[in-house]
Amino acid sequence: MGRNNLLKFDPTQKFVEEVGPKIKRYFGKDKGCIIYLLPDGIFYGQALYKWLHNKKNITITTMDDDGEYLEEEKVRGRKILVVDNDVVSGKGYKRVVEAMRLRKERLYIKDVKFAVFVDRTGLADFFVEGYSADTPWSLQDLDALDLKITQLLSQDGRKSFTEIAKETKLSVAGVKKRVEKLLRNNIFRIKALLNIEKFYSVSANIGIEADAETCQKLIKKLEISPTVYNLIKVSGTHKSLIVDVVAPNLKTIDEFVEKNINSEPGVKSVEINMGSLPIVPKGISKTIF
Repeated sequence: MGRNNLLKFDPTQKFVEEVGPKIKRYFGKDKGCIIYLLPDGIFYGQALYKWLHNKKNITITTMDDDGEYLEEEKVRGRKILVVDNDVVSGKGYKRVVEAMRLRKERLYIKDVKFAVFVDRTGLADFFVEGYSADTPWSLQDLDALDLKITQLLSQDGRKSFTEIAKETKLSVAGVKKRVEKLLRNNIFRIKALLNIEKFYSVSANIGIEADAETCQKLIKKLEISPTVYNLIKVSGTHKSLIVDVVAPNLKTIDEFVEKNINSEPGVKSVEINMGSLPIVPKGISKTIF
């Protein structure tokens, strides 16, 4: 793929348009070097280098997170810009920073900055997209391998350490150590889920309006109910609690509401929406026994 073509792709074009001017000011009149990290930084690094084609004092080279493959003569006495696709957990970023620190004095490096398309941790100096509260990357203590292990176990809680090791390229001992740490830190729990469709046929979403004292009573009662799979305390609406339940039939839902909700004198109103079984989740962790 030619360098000219890189600027035609939306991500690289967006990267250059949004951070390019800032990076240009960073280099200023100084000699600079763009270092793209292997394997994903090449697209953004080459696109940026092409965009800066009129700056004759900019060189380009590559390396991995630990500084391997770096052409040191291309960075000597220059400002450095390290370019990558993203910063996920920050571990790769920290390795790069350490690799540059070890070379900074010897190679007379003037400064080091970091540019990425997506920065999940707030470490990069230049980025297009930052941390999103809607993503699991807010768990900054986890790296990509922890998240992969979590994903594999969420799909099959009985998956062996050997099977996980094959998919993550870790050793069996490495997988075991990570799982034990995740369990110890309460990142996840391994437990059996009840297959909803084997026991239930309908569900209901119940909105409850009640005073604060009644809400607390309802929460204590409903959070231990075997048919409640979702319970939320809300504000800003005329509802105080949202309860999602599953049941074998409609009659059971009516009985549930009468026994557990309408029996409380502080309840002002109840709104019930009946439906089929939930699309997600497919299973619940509570026992029906």
